[in-house]
Order: sequence, then structure tokens, then C-alpha cells
Amino acid sequence: MKIFLRLINWSNVFFLSICFLGMASAQQPRPKLVVGIVVDQMRAEYLYRFQENFTEDGFKRLMSEGFNVKNMHYNYIPTTTGAGHSSIYTGTTPARHGIVNNNWFSRVEGKTVYCAQDMGVSLVDDPVTMDSNNKENYSRSPKNLMANTITDELKLVSNGRSKVVGVSLKDRSAIFPSGHMADHAFWYHSGNGNFISSSYYGKELPDWLVAFNQRKLSDSLLNETWAPFLPMERYRNSNPDDSPFEKIYKGNEESVFPYNLKKLRKQNGDFAMLTEVPFGNTIVTEMAMATIEGEELGKGDDIDFLALSYSSTDYVGHYFGIRSKELEDTYVRLDRELARLLAHLDRTLGEGNYLIFLTADHAASDHPGFLEQKQLPGRSYDPKKLGQELNEYLSKESGFENCVSFIDNTQVYLSLEIRTNRELLGKAALYLEGANNIKEVFVPALHDWNLGNSAIGEFVRNAYNSKNSGDILLHSLPGWMDQRDYGTTHGTAYTPDTHVPMLWYGWGVSKGLSVAPHTITQIAPTLSMLLDIPLPNASDVKPIEELFK
Repeated sequence: MKIFLRLINWSNVFFLSICFLGMASAQQPRPKLVVGIVVDQMRAEYLYRFQENFTEDGFKRLMSEGFNVKNMHYNYIPTTTGAGHSSIYTGTTPARHGIVNNNWFSRVEGKTVYCAQDMGVSLVDDPVTMDSNNKENYSRSPKNLMANTITDELKLVSNGRSKVVGVSLKDRSAIFPSGHMADHAFWYHSGNGNFISSSYYGKELPDWLVAFNQRKLSDSLLNETWAPFLPMERYRNSNPDDSPFEKIYKGNEESVFPYNLKKLRKQNGDFAMLTEVPFGNTIVTEMAMATIEGEELGKGDDIDFLALSYSSTDYVGHYFGIRSKELEDTYVRLDRELARLLAHLDRTLGEGNYLIFLTADHAASDHPGFLEQKQLPGRSYDPKKLGQELNEYLSKESGFENCVSFIDNTQVYLSLEIRTNRELLGKAALYLEGANNIKEVFVPALHDWNLGNSAIGEFVRNAYNSKNSGDILLHSLPGWMDQRDYGTTHGTAYTPDTHVPMLWYGWGVSKGLSVAPHTITQIAPTLSMLLDIPLPNASDVKPIEELFK
């Protein structure tokens, strides 16, 4: 009897061991690769408005097999590319990470500066084609980012063994996500069609990237014709092709399909035109796959990270608007690009061995002209004109000249004489409050103008960085936008600009859905909890809890 019981016990142990081995093979203890995907200017509703024209292998695969956080929002202003990518990866807002906009006014330098500018580094290309007189356009690094990223924490916890690479058409969209310690950040050179880097990351491009550039993909893609990918009648959820408020390319008389890029490119920026059409996303996918192969991402013993950003969606949105046929076609094509990328990851790393998240750096609003046609609230205004009028008013009140150093649609930078005089600062705030487009005015230095506990006050406080922000921060009425002839823009605290997609897929992710409100600063702590690595040093501490249930 004892022998029989021992046999049963040993058989149980053997059975349980087999079960645990099976579980281990089904779920790796850690992913081989994390792929962060940011789709520039993607509104959350695009997942559903364009869904009928998606395949089963792109967006739908992430939605049906992954976890969908349907109510993800930005929690500061302005909602822009530099700030958005920084907030996703640092887990905090501009108040802490310092990237308050794509450009801001430097009180030290007395001029506007670019968010990723670093005059201490230089362009790295092969061959080097930089105009030495134009260094400001190519000197790029994460120097201005004041906080650690989740990718920095991955490098630290692995003692540098994890590889981290950023890839995008835009330099800031490759640089800030990959952090201060990245192995590489690569972006598109609109002057020659190459992917380039800066001396911050090394003195020369890796051999595989030199070979990639020699394929001249940008040139071949710009010799294509941009025609609808699907029959035009399939694009039911966008405006007619000849709608107003769309950009007309030089050499064309109207803004309609097809676009003969070979004919148009020389008059429209040549290689720069690739960023403005969906084929810009095509070359980013090609570059992503080449990076995975060239850097052997996911092949080591530590977690690697590819920070990927698709930028052409933003350019198309800015030029044609959020309800254009051109934009719908761009997302139909991007769906196929995602399918290609997922298939490549399946082949090279194996399904279940990689983790993906997909979100956006901001969303976008309707053109005020379109809103007016539909009898909806919203109008255009001119920030420069408002700045000129404010300058004239303050000059009369103070006797000083050049009172306004810089103004954009959310920030006002004032001269030293005005910003250090509480009475004049208050008069400036009162004047701005009377402007037709302004809903609220925030003056950090004045208690009466700090917006108290208002909802917009939280957005502004999350944005305000004493080093880089303006002396006065502005927020417009719903639907109001800085003046433009076509397309769209973004930047407000209203849901058209803040509501973005948030999809998780792959390793460690169970199928599910959440409609609870979440903020963009929860992505980095969620990654920290999933990967068991430290939180970035300035990060929010709240992960997306539903992902762990």
C-alpha cells in the first residue's frame, strides 16, 4: 500500500512538473522585445470610424487579441509632439520633464529654441551632407529632457545590456522616447532621404543602416502615385474628396486623388514630401524591420526596446484635416503597415515573445471653417495679432518697448520689466482675458490668476515649468483654433485633442477592455510593473490596474 501511495505521489509530482513546464513555454518570464508604437496625431475614434476598411492583421488584431484602454487622455496643455512623446516615456508631464512644447522662448538666449536642439552635437550621416552654416537644423539630442524615461530605467536595471533604439521620421519622436542612454536614435533627413543620427549616439552610422540608406527607398517611394488604396466608394466615413480646407500641392489645381508624386516632388520639398504622404509610414516600417535585424533586437538575454513613431499621419492631418479622404486612406495603409510589422515580429521572435503598446502623442480638432459650416461652435484667431495688440497696450501702460518677447497659442513670454512688476502682470492678464478666443488665463506668479481648483487649472499646472514655460498661459474656448487656411492642428485641453488610443498586445497581456478614464502618464508605470523595473525618476506611480486583473 505504501509503495502504491508513493507511486501516486511521484506521478502527481511528474504531472505537475509537466504542467508548469507547459506554462513556462507558453509564457516567457520576460519579453524579448518591447515595441512602443506612437501614431502621431491619432484620435481614438479612428479605431472605430475606419475599422470597416481595416484587415484582421493590423489594428483589429491588437484590439481583438489585446487589451484596449478606450478612455485614455492627455492631462496638460499644449498637446504637441515633443511634449507628448516625452510624457509617454517619462510617465510625467511638462511641469517635470521640461519639454513644454515643440519650441519655446529661451529667456537666456533671447530667442525661440527647438525642443531637441543641442548645439554641442552634430549630424551623423553617410556621406556627411550637412551645411555647416545650417547646424541648428541637425544638432539633436535629449539634452533638454529633464527626467528619466522608462527606456533609461531599462538600460540602468540591465547594467547597459538591454538595447534601446528610437526610430521615426521626426527627430524629436525618435530621441525623447529612446531616452538619455539609448544605443541609437534614427530619424529621416528631409534633404537627402536618408535616416540619420547625431554624434550624441556615436561618430558614425552602423553598417546595416548605411546599407539601408543605399537602397534609396525614399527615392523610389517618391516616384509612386498616391491613389486610394481601396475603391473610393469604400471610404464612406470621410468628407468628399474635393472638400474645402485642404492643402493644394504646388503644381496641382485642386486637392483630389490621385497625386503624382514623381511630378510633384520637386515643387514640394523633394525628399521632404515623403513625410507628407502615407509612404512615409512605409519607410518607417521598413526601417523598423531593418533595425530589428541589424541590431539583433530580442536576440539577447535581456529585454530590448524599439521606440517607434509613425509621423506621416500627423502631416496628412495638418494638411488635409481629420475628415479627409486622404487621412482615411493613410490609416487604411497604416493598418497594412502594422500587419507587416506584426508578421515580421512573429517570424523573427515568435508570437508571445514580444510586448507592444500603441498610443498617440496627441489627437486633433476639426478646422473652424468646417465647424462653422455645420453650425457648431468654433472660430479662428491670430496669436501674433493678439501679441501685437498686447504689446501696444503694455507699452502705453508702462512706457517700455518690446513688452511681449514671444507668444503662441498657449503661452506668453514677457519682458523682464513686465514679468517682475505684479501690477503690470495683472494688467496683461486682464487684457488677455478680454480677447474673443480666450476662456481662461493662468499667471503662476499671481495668486488671483492661478485658476484655483478648476479642471483647466490642473491641465495648466501639469504643463507649467518655471524654466521653460511662459509667464502667462492661455486656454481658448472650445472649437477655437489659431488661424490656418487648411487642415488642422491641436494643443487644447478639450477631448478632440486629448483623447488617444491605448492598445496593449503580446507578452503578459490578456484580452480585455477598460472604459475607465486614464491619463497618458500611466503608460510608463504600467511598463515598470509589467517588466519589474524601476519607475522613471519623475514618473506618476499609478499603472493601468485593469491590465493586471
